[in-house]
Amino acid sequence: MSEATGNVLRLEPLRAWRFVAGKVSALGAVTSPPYDVLEPAIVRRLTDSDLHNMVRLILPRDPDLGPGRYGEPARRLIDWQRDGVVIQDSRPALYVYEQQFGDAVLCGLVGSLGLDPARQVVLPHESVMQHWVEDRLELMEATDADLEPILLAYGGGGAASDAVDAARSGTPWVTADTDNGAHHRIWRIDDPDTLAAISAELAQHEALIADGHHRYAAYLERSRREPRRPGTDVGLAMLVDNDRHPLTLDPIHRVVPGLSLELVKARTPAGWEVLPGRVEGVPDRIAIFDGISWVTLRSTEGQVSPTVSLLHEVLLPAWGVPADEITFHHALGDAIALAGPARAAVELVAPRMDQVLRSAVRGAVLPQKATSFGPKPRVGLLFRTLPESGH
Repeated sequence: MSEATGNVLRLEPLRAWRFVAGKVSALGAVTSPPYDVLEPAIVRRLTDSDLHNMVRLILPRDPDLGPGRYGEPARRLIDWQRDGVVIQDSRPALYVYEQQFGDAVLCGLVGSLGLDPARQVVLPHESVMQHWVEDRLELMEATDADLEPILLAYGGGGAASDAVDAARSGTPWVTADTDNGAHHRIWRIDDPDTLAAISAELAQHEALIADGHHRYAAYLERSRREPRRPGTDVGLAMLVDNDRHPLTLDPIHRVVPGLSLELVKARTPAGWEVLPGRVEGVPDRIAIFDGISWVTLRSTEGQVSPTVSLLHEVLLPAWGVPADEITFHHALGDAIALAGPARAAVELVAPRMDQVLRSAVRGAVLPQKATSFGPKPRVGLLFRTLPESGH
């Protein structure tokens, strides 16, 4: 176990686990999007796609069983390891992961991220919901594994990004096509000199947690509970040089119980104008739908804070609706489908990258589910176990 450090960005090699092509219907068929973007229809489709799809591990069923429901994925993972459905790499490496979907490209390094409880070099930008932290932690503890890489972004990768691009010129170690039309390729970097150059480069940088705040919080809690156990000072992560391979930044919409258009019109505070209809092209707007009609809120005071912060800090308290029953939806259509007289869909615009970075650097956080960075790494192409020798 390496020394934990709070002031150097570390991404360490690991012996990753992967599926064996001959043991499953196809490598792409056993992968899944991250757990927090999975709507019920997607879960059903993935569950039906292959008996070994990763959704069977990352979304334990039967919530009525309480903590006992995490035993099912733990037993399943042990069976897959025993039967050779998944195998562990023979040597430690950093892994270059590339995902191409149309014109969108996700490209970066996957490895074991050094944890940073002091928030000096690994910078969160969103609040978390404790029940989801506990859910991910219980799954990690039951399976003794990090099944889903979190996603981090940094800038100006230099030697590290050069090593990524050099690896991509060679023959991939793993390739897979997924049902959404994306093509995935993975290469290994295990040359000691290259790994040393990457390590030295990353040590000069900070990284923003783009996706996976709840999983990162679970990593920290696992480390706090078991500080002397090998492997608990790191967690599975993908690190992207946002200058060379920029991520997208999208909003996450809300459905707010108890919110009506009448309430919005009557109680929206000064600094906002309520416009009829869903008005496009308004900077930092918020659009609200009650199942029949839309209104659009437009800031009249040149707000500096991201709109999602103003929604949670200013508007929801002014409207007098509880925030603890809000649901979150990456697809606007999913939120609209749930709208009605007793609950409104709230369409948000994404915060700007400079707003996200500014809040993270000064130690402030946006409300939970404030952003959706993408593309997100596919779950199931690489994962790690504790200890790294496996079960």
